[in-house]
Amino acid sequence: MATDDRGLIAITGANGTIGYACVVYALQKGYRVRCIVRREDAFSAIKTGPSVQRYLNQLEHVVVPDNSAEGAYDDALAGAKYAVHIAGAWPMPHIHPDEQLYYPSIKSTKNIIQAAEKSGTVKRIVFTQAGAGLVDSEIGDTYGNQMEKILNEYVEVNQTALTYRPPLKSPHQAYCASKSQCMNYLNDLRISKKSPVSIVQVIPGTVIGPSEFIFTRLQALQQIDRQSKALLFDDMAPRYAFGFVHVQDCARVHIEALDEEKVSGEDVPPWYVAAATYEEGSNGAMIWNKASDMIENEFGNDIEDGVFKLGRSKMPINMPYRVDSRMTEKMFLGGDKMRGFEECVKEIAQWYMSLKAE
Repeated sequence: MATDDRGLIAITGANGTIGYACVVYALQKGYRVRCIVRREDAFSAIKTGPSVQRYLNQLEHVVVPDNSAEGAYDDALAGAKYAVHIAGAWPMPHIHPDEQLYYPSIKSTKNIIQAAEKSGTVKRIVFTQAGAGLVDSEIGDTYGNQMEKILNEYVEVNQTALTYRPPLKSPHQAYCASKSQCMNYLNDLRISKKSPVSIVQVIPGTVIGPSEFIFTRLQALQQIDRQSKALLFDDMAPRYAFGFVHVQDCARVHIEALDEEKVSGEDVPPWYVAAATYEEGSNGAMIWNKASDMIENEFGNDIEDGVFKLGRSKMPINMPYRVDSRMTEKMFLGGDKMRGFEECVKEIAQWYMSLKAE
């Protein structure tokens, strides 16, 4: 446990999967944390987490109900040394692509930059991005799972997605477009050096890991990531996978990326990659089948008992990228390797078995 006060981090989306893991890791590393949430009850839930109990005196919060409103983050970032911007809308079918996804994503990104500059105290912001910014939403499910492209710290955003503007056809198009455009905007701002705030972007893979807020298998089934759900319960094949990362490894990358002594602003690449590296020649079928074999070997009795139903045929439809995150691992993890899909899903299966069956 760290004892020195390393300053105040403001974390948006602090009650989400990545957000809460970042809160915990930051507290453990000696930071004070300001949780930025949309509702008061979200912070109340955070405070019940077993991992934060010993750090409650290092925890505070600000409620920002609409992060796209002008000046939304001004008070939330006042006095903070760092910020981690994770909050964002997920492309659910029922939401309006322009008003509930595209515009809020663009506006909230600019709002947090403006708030950081106004604060006069924020030195660096880490932004959570997504592999969705690397693909064109409109070409259909044609990317395949051969992982022929490389997702590393210098991968390019999709140039076609940069051109899409409202009115947009679907939440999926809005998500891909807004991610690519925010990534491009922030990278241009970083290169221009026009902002006094250091900008770091992180592209996570599918985030996998147990939750300390879940106590029953029924609750778990509603929260488990799509990749694990497909493999362990023969659920719907996920549409995309851009690598895989354990939630704790993902949080570690985000918080360590704030450390200006590890990486100065001059040495920051376009983005870091929070996902496990896979060797050249790997493809989606190989990764999925290896994990399937492990589940059969380790949890065969549970499959026979009907607890699990192996989804060997339910690999993601689109897996265009092979992750190479060795630079990120070297810079922030001391050379430690991020956990891959097989290790992550094994932990999910073990955790699920430990939960109450009712």
